[in-house]
Amino acid sequence: MDSKQSGPLFRLFKLKITADQRANFLAAGRHNLLTSIADEPGTLAMYATHVDEAGTENRVVEVYRDTTGYDVHANSPQFAAFRAVAKQAVVQQEVVSLTPVLLLEQPQPLQVSANASQVVRLLEVTVKPGQAAAYRQVIMHAMQDVLATEPGTLTLKIGYATSAPQKWVIFAVFQDAAAEQKHSQSATFKQYQADSQPLVAQVASTRLFSDTLVQQGGLVFKD
Repeated sequence: MDSKQSGPLFRLFKLKITADQRANFLAAGRHNLLTSIADEPGTLAMYATHVDEAGTENRVVEVYRDTTGYDVHANSPQFAAFRAVAKQAVVQQEVVSLTPVLLLEQPQPLQVSANASQVVRLLEVTVKPGQAAAYRQVIMHAMQDVLATEPGTLTLKIGYATSAPQKWVIFAVFQDAAAEQKHSQSATFKQYQADSQPLVAQVASTRLFSDTLVQQGGLVFKD
């Protein structure tokens, strides 16, 4: 997606931070996310999470309405404040620009801070060579109606790495552990697993722990 192209901007950040800066990073990030979702119509969703108990391995997922929406955020005072803290805290960063395929949210807004009951799951899927189109059909068929049938699934965001179309990302937030279990045991998900298995080379599933989760609510994007 170039700077003139419209449509959702979808990215995954993998950040490693120093333990001694964790509290500052968490506070600046929370202020950035809560202010942005309240003040910026073009900022659709932001999810700040961590992987490890110490909170030094972080994952952040962002969705903007388009590049104009992102530019507004990038020039905001709250992002400038967060960036100043991040310069001190972040020791390693990987940014994965994603081409969105399916972006879904329940109608209600979401604003969640740390120690919440929500369950956050990140799947990173590597598709076998030549099977990306077939995998896309499988995942669209299986997942496009999930939120309508599972009210406990609060968001589902799926895309592939723009620079590596065989690398797919599936990001989901569930209301609680029971909602995640219901999803994983559903006939729809089991059918997805069966249909996708011949197409997939590798799957990495990571349980993420929420720091701050925000979304406008009601997003429906299907490509």
